[in-house]
Amino acid sequence: MSRTSRRALLAGAAVVIVVIGVVVATRGSSDGPAAFLSHDDESAIFVRWTRTGEDVSGSLSVAQVTQAQSAAETGFFSNAPAPGQVTQHTAAFTGTVGDDSVRLLIGSGAASNRVNGRLDGETLELTIPQDPGVLTRRLTPASHDDYVKAVQQIRDHERQRKAAAKAALARKQRADRAEITRVANAFQKALRPGSSDDPCRYVTSEVKERFRDFPQQPAPVSCASAIRQDAAAVDKPVAPAPLGVAAIRFGALPPLGISLDGGPDGAIVTWRPKPAPDSFEPGRTTFFIEQNGRWLVYRCCP
Repeated sequence: MSRTSRRALLAGAAVVIVVIGVVVATRGSSDGPAAFLSHDDESAIFVRWTRTGEDVSGSLSVAQVTQAQSAAETGFFSNAPAPGQVTQHTAAFTGTVGDDSVRLLIGSGAASNRVNGRLDGETLELTIPQDPGVLTRRLTPASHDDYVKAVQQIRDHERQRKAAAKAALARKQRADRAEITRVANAFQKALRPGSSDDPCRYVTSEVKERFRDFPQQPAPVSCASAIRQDAAAVDKPVAPAPLGVAAIRFGALPPLGISLDGGPDGAIVTWRPKPAPDSFEPGRTTFFIEQNGRWLVYRCCP
């Protein structure tokens, strides 16, 4: 199952818990308790009930690894758990069973919702709506201990995934630091007057566009000339400073201009000599972002 499909399933399963309708198919033709489980690396769904004649009552439990959500997906719920956490929810239901179909009522009062279903041999089948279409999960007979084990397996898998992702990020950032240092050194050399290199080779298209609007008085100037003039206008310009960078820090960058939206993820380069702690020296910081596999200057000059 793809990560996109799992995400749709998890969202749908959570919807069941908060009493948004799904279609349920179940087994359980005899009186007494029954329980069913479906699980993978990122989610587990556990249903157990007790049947007396045509009446049934029980609970539906969901464990899932939370995924990153957009503002549209989270809506007004600002207390949504952070991505990568394993959350569990349980909701009670009552209902009736007749022939090969099931009717369940999850929740109570105004928050209740009717759930319809059908029997499929020994399998409990959940058909969860998504946009577009539906996603089906098949649950097989299991015990509560099986559910507990499944949740632990999900937690273990998520820990392993996080550890592997952290190691992969560290490897990438080591390679990125070397590449950013190379590009930064070339950019710094190209900023120097008389350099045969073009500093605009190392900037994003947005930066180039900004320097196309550079004041063209008393005569038109090239992108290279414009960016050199702008970089030289600060109190401590980078070009004549000692070559190289003092530090590289990865993270979210500030937005350009007066935008209220945050900037992209990238790298914050501090040039040599490094400013004193808690000081602000214009021109001593340059922002880089990765575009189309290349690290380029996102903002270089005040």
